[in-house]
Amino acid sequence: MKKIHGTLLAVSMLLAGTQASAAAFTVQGLQAAGQANFQGIADDLGAAIWMNPSNSAEPHSAGIIPVGFQVGVEATTLQVNSAAWNALPGNNTQSSIVIPKLRISAGIPLGIDVSYMYTAVPQSNIKITGYEGRIAFGSYIPVPMLEFNVRAYQSSLSGVNELDLKDSGYGAMIGLDLPVFKPYLEVGQVKSTATPKGAAAALRGYSKTSNTMAIGAKLSFFPFLNLTGEYATVGSKKLYTLKLAAEF
Repeated sequence: MKKIHGTLLAVSMLLAGTQASAAAFTVQGLQAAGQANFQGIADDLGAAIWMNPSNSAEPHSAGIIPVGFQVGVEATTLQVNSAAWNALPGNNTQSSIVIPKLRISAGIPLGIDVSYMYTAVPQSNIKITGYEGRIAFGSYIPVPMLEFNVRAYQSSLSGVNELDLKDSGYGAMIGLDLPVFKPYLEVGQVKSTATPKGAAAALRGYSKTSNTMAIGAKLSFFPFLNLTGEYATVGSKKLYTLKLAAEF
């Protein structure tokens, strides 16, 4: 499984045009950074681990068979608080971080989908897992090709000895299920909870609820292959995502 993760994440790095030699983004020395910088870093990481929709509105089971699957690699670029990150020992000043992801989704009848996300950011100790469930209601809308769904998700940070970080949230999406081009819009909320531990245990925990928005489109340009582009916000944080996926 680790070998599969590594291979697919490497593909997603190439998809974003990034290099493994990118500057380090290691989360360590939080105590030395201080409370204000800790909160700035927690804001960034709360957006980084957010499980963005990265998919159009129709259910995966909407094809010629009553079940469906999608396996994709993607990369998200997130603008970050450079001053806060530069306060950590060993980090270089930079304005963004690229987050490669592996996404696996499956759909069953009644418009129900489940998804899994895995992330390991190169040159860092940041690893992320996420889980999602959503249900589509397009079959109940008397408008051709109009789709609507709601979802709930949880994601968490691992690999960082000084921090526990979890996201939990929900979203509602509307989109068009056109033959080739499938645009969508989602709005929702996410709660991020950051708990310092270990060497950083003296810092105060931090929790924040943010509004989320994602707008994007999926382009099906070959049989069973599609490309999704997405712009999203988590509070004031901006994220840009590109995903290449096989779907059947």
